[in-house]
Amino acid sequence: MKKLSYIIYLLLFFVGCKTTEDTPTGPTTDPAASSLKSQQAYESLEIVFTQLANGNFNHASDFDALNFKTANDLYKSAIELNPDNKDAHLGAALTEILCVYSDTAVNRMVKQWESFGNSNSNVFSKTSPLKNAGLLSSTSQMVVPVNEMAKNLLKIYTVAKVDPPLISDMQRIVRDAFLPRINYAIEQLGFVESSDTFKFRVSGKMQGDSKLSDVYLYPTEILMSDALLQGVKSMLEGMLVYKFELADYKQASLVAALQQNSTSFFYLASDGTTHSQNAKASINSMIDKLLLGITKLESISGHKTDAVIKLGNDGLRQSDLDTAKKYLNKMKTSMSSAITVHLDNVGTDETPMDIQVFLGNFFDNPVANPKASFLPAYTVTASGTEDIQFKFNANNYAEFNFPDPTFGGMFPGMTNDNMKKLMQIDKEFGFRIYFNTWWNYSIPNFSYTVKIVTDTKTYSKTTDEWGMAKFVITDQNNVPYKVWINGGSSQNDKELTARPSAQLMIKAKSEMDHSFRATSEPDSINAYSEFSQIRLEWNIYELYWVMKGTGATSTPTDYQTVNYQNMFWDSNVTNGITYRYQLRNSNNPEDYNMGYGDNWEPLVFKDIKYSNIVTITKQ
Repeated sequence: MKKLSYIIYLLLFFVGCKTTEDTPTGPTTDPAASSLKSQQAYESLEIVFTQLANGNFNHASDFDALNFKTANDLYKSAIELNPDNKDAHLGAALTEILCVYSDTAVNRMVKQWESFGNSNSNVFSKTSPLKNAGLLSSTSQMVVPVNEMAKNLLKIYTVAKVDPPLISDMQRIVRDAFLPRINYAIEQLGFVESSDTFKFRVSGKMQGDSKLSDVYLYPTEILMSDALLQGVKSMLEGMLVYKFELADYKQASLVAALQQNSTSFFYLASDGTTHSQNAKASINSMIDKLLLGITKLESISGHKTDAVIKLGNDGLRQSDLDTAKKYLNKMKTSMSSAITVHLDNVGTDETPMDIQVFLGNFFDNPVANPKASFLPAYTVTASGTEDIQFKFNANNYAEFNFPDPTFGGMFPGMTNDNMKKLMQIDKEFGFRIYFNTWWNYSIPNFSYTVKIVTDTKTYSKTTDEWGMAKFVITDQNNVPYKVWINGGSSQNDKELTARPSAQLMIKAKSEMDHSFRATSEPDSINAYSEFSQIRLEWNIYELYWVMKGTGATSTPTDYQTVNYQNMFWDSNVTNGITYRYQLRNSNNPEDYNMGYGDNWEPLVFKDIKYSNIVTITKQ
C-alpha cells in the first residue's frame, strides 16, 4: 500500500498544498460544468503526482513546490455544481488530506521539527515511502504502514530532548488542522462508497509513470481508504484525550510534569472523554469499513483484471481474507464485550495464559490520571544538569503492584500476579540466575537438573541443548543459596561451590551468571622410575592436583597442578627413597582460570574426589 499510504504519510508529514483558502461558492447546479471541473482537477493531479514520483524530495521545504490546492478547489467547485458527482467527492477527499501542509502553523512546525532531527533519521530521506507516493496501483501496496508509523511517533519523542515544538502545540495542530480535514475527507468518501457501480480511473500519470496501464479504484479500495482514515482519526482523537502542558523541555519542567500527582501533564483534558469516545467510534467504523471492503472484494472486484486489489495469484488469498475477517470480528466484539484471548509463552517462564480483553472499556471512561491510576508508585528526580531519572519505589517483586491491574476494565478479572507476569516484572525486580555449562569433552552428558536451594525452598530447572538454564526468583530476598546438579557422570545430586571468597546471596533487582565447570573424577594412576625422574601416568585429560608424600607410610599432600595432561614428570626425587602419589580434582574455580566479576561467579563440584595411591621407590 505504498501509494495508498500517502494518506497516512502525507497526513503525518503534512505534504500538500501551498496555501489554504475557504471553499469558493459556486454557481447553481450544472452537471456538465461539474464534469469539466472534475476533469481539470484530474489533470492537475496527474501533473503533481508525476512530479512527486519523479522529483527529488529529501526535505520538508522541497514539498513547498507541490500544489494540490488547485485540484482541491476544482473538486469542491464540481461538488457545488453537482452534488451527485462522485468523482468530485473522491477527489475532494484525497486532495483535502494532501492540502494539510498548506496550513501555516503546520508548515512551520514541520520545518521546525525537521531541523531538530539529524540527516540519518530524516523522515524525507531517499528511502522514505514518500518517494513512491501517488495513487495505489496494485494489491501489494495495500499494506497499513504500522512500522513506519511507530518509527514516526518514536522520532517525535526522541527529538523532544532537544526542544522541538511543545506537545501541546502539536495537539493544537491536530485539533485545528488535521481532524477537520480528516472528517471532511471521510464525509466525502461516504458519498462514494455506497455505490457498487462506481469506479475511479488511476492513469499511468497518476501512478507516476505515463507508460503504465490504467487501473481502477472500486468500492473495495474506497472502503479500505475510508478505513485507513478512520484509523488515523482514532489515533488523532486519542492524542487529544489527555493534556500534556509544558512551559518548555527543560529539566525542571519535565521533573515537575512527570510527578505522579501532576494534573497538568498526562492528565485528562476537559473534553478528553469526548475525544476518547470519538476514538472508539472511529475504531468501530474502521472495522466495519474493512469488513465491508472485503465483502465488496469477494462479490464485485476481486476478479477484475483492472482492479487495484485482486483475489488469487496476483492478489490476496481467500484464506488470508478469512483470517482477517475472523480477527476483525473478534476486535469488533471486544469493543462491546469481553473476549478470551489465548497467549503462548507468557512471562520469563514462557507458559500459556488466557486473558479477558474488553477494549471498549478503555475508551468509555478514561481515568483522570493514568500515572496514578495505572502505575505503581515511582519517583522522578533530576540527574546531573540535563537528564532525569525515573525509578519505581518498589524494592522487590512483591512490593511492585499495579493500582488497577485491569487498566480501567480493559482486562477484566486481571490480577496483579498475571499482569506482572505479562509485563515480565519479575525480570527486573526478581533475582535472575543464568546457569551455563562449560564444554568438557571428558564428560559427554551435558543434560543436568539444576537446583537452587535456600533454607526454605528449592527451585529446579533442566539445562537446554546448550547446557543452559535460567532462574527468576521473586519470592525470596537477602537469603543465601546453594547450587546442586543431578546428571553428567553421576545420577546423584552434587553440590557446587564458588570461589572461597564468594558468597551466594539472593538479591532482588539483580542478576548472577554462574558458569559451571564439569570436572571428571580422577582416573587410576601408575608410576614409573625412569632416568632421574618418576613418571606418573593416567588416561583422562583434566586439570588435577598431583599429591605427593615422602616415605612408605606418608600421606600425600598437594604438590602441583597438572593442566589438561595425562602424565607428570617429577624430577625432585632421590634414589632409594620411597614416594607415594595421588590425584585429586579441584574444588576452587580459580584453579580453572574461569574468570569472575560482580555479576559472574564460576562454579565447580564441591566434593573432592581422589584417585588411588601409588607407591614407588626411586631406582
